[in-house]
Amino acid sequence: MVPMLTVELWSKMGQPSAWDELIESFNKQTLIVKFKNGSHIYLRSCDRPDDLRGPNLSWFFIDEAAKTPPKVWKLMVARLRVPPEKGWITTTPRGRNWVWDEFARKNRKNYEYFTGSTDENKALSRDYIESLKESYAGSFLAQEFYGEFVGWEGLVYQTRVDTHHRDAPEPKSDEYKYALAGVDWGWVNPSVIEVGLVGFDDKIHLVDEWYDNKTPIDEIVERATELDEKWGIRTFFCDSARPEYIQDFRNAGLDARKGKKEIDPGIAAVNKYLATEDSEKVPKDPLMKIDFNAVPHGVEEFETYHYEEDDMGAILKDRPVDRDNHCMDAVRYLVYSHSKRGYAGSQRGR
Repeated sequence: MVPMLTVELWSKMGQPSAWDELIESFNKQTLIVKFKNGSHIYLRSCDRPDDLRGPNLSWFFIDEAAKTPPKVWKLMVARLRVPPEKGWITTTPRGRNWVWDEFARKNRKNYEYFTGSTDENKALSRDYIESLKESYAGSFLAQEFYGEFVGWEGLVYQTRVDTHHRDAPEPKSDEYKYALAGVDWGWVNPSVIEVGLVGFDDKIHLVDEWYDNKTPIDEIVERATELDEKWGIRTFFCDSARPEYIQDFRNAGLDARKGKKEIDPGIAAVNKYLATEDSEKVPKDPLMKIDFNAVPHGVEEFETYHYEEDDMGAILKDRPVDRDNHCMDAVRYLVYSHSKRGYAGSQRGR
């Protein structure tokens, strides 16, 4: 199962060739290739993951997997029900997204991954390869040319793995001052609640999240109440676009307020908490820690949330891509609102 046919394969499908010895038919409407031995290949797009449900497969192949949602991989693995039960992907890395998390960060006996650089491509001329090297630089060179999993310059938040921790305080313990939450509303897009603990050193530790789409407000209130009972959340800083939802939170006894949602100063505030160097480039501990087991959607967005590029590939630093950023919005409401003096709400729930 692949997102699209290669140009070479597509051109051969409609022409007399060696393929005729293997292929019985190719239906351009259904995009199903039927072979003379009874096998079929289903050619599908990964843009709508739920459309991939259904068939029992013996193998699949996904090209440019890093551009597909992580749900695609999970769905396809679940469809392997006929021997030899194999799946392959090929891709250029795209930051530390789900491909990095699934194959590079984890060491699994039943998976293997192989890396390679453009230097190793025997089909390209040396002049062309050298011209690419001269055209690229920094993290972009490492990602696009050498095939490395890096957080490239286009990321809004240049997070580092050493900001990721598992050692979160216990809920409602004396190890932190209070808990806060950021809330982003959605429907087709997910609604999100991100929970952060504020320590006695004023550092923020992201420790919990709720993330789901097509969820009515009464259920969101229930999930928020459960998080409040667990952590003792002092204030929910919410997307101001739905004041009636904020009122529903208040009616349930939750301290809900409009979050400070200005994008640029909010991003600056989050980056300040994530910084691992001071203004003199001296290493320091970041003001934010992230429990990557407890906030998986947040971690994924931190490592993929990026700025737009113009037609020449230049990064537009004033224009974050408005897609797959719902956890980032919730974190921004939490951090930026908390950083505004006197806006942290009243002590409650502790």
